[in-house]
Amino acid sequence: MVIRLIKSDPSLQRHFKGHRDSVTCVDINCNMQQIATGSLDSSVMIWRMKTQMRSYRLAGHKEAVTCVHFSPSGHLVASASRDKTVRLWVPSL
Repeated sequence: MVIRLIKSDPSLQRHFKGHRDSVTCVDINCNMQQIATGSLDSSVMIWRMKTQMRSYRLAGHKEAVTCVHFSPSGHLVASASRDKTVRLWVPSL
């Protein structure tokens, strides 16, 4: 018996643009409908996977965001920053 694995080249699904500085972290919601990103611009952005849906900028950190993570349920996003704070956001858009 011969098993052949067909490898296809990866393709770009969607390009997200909106941060004012380098992106430092990313997490994808468990339902695959939202992406959270953090940046050196001190903001967290929540992106919708549907191309016609707008994204949201969450401001509050005073320095670069170093970590973002969705909760297992997807109802909260935690962000950590160089300003020594952790913030919890409700990404219900």
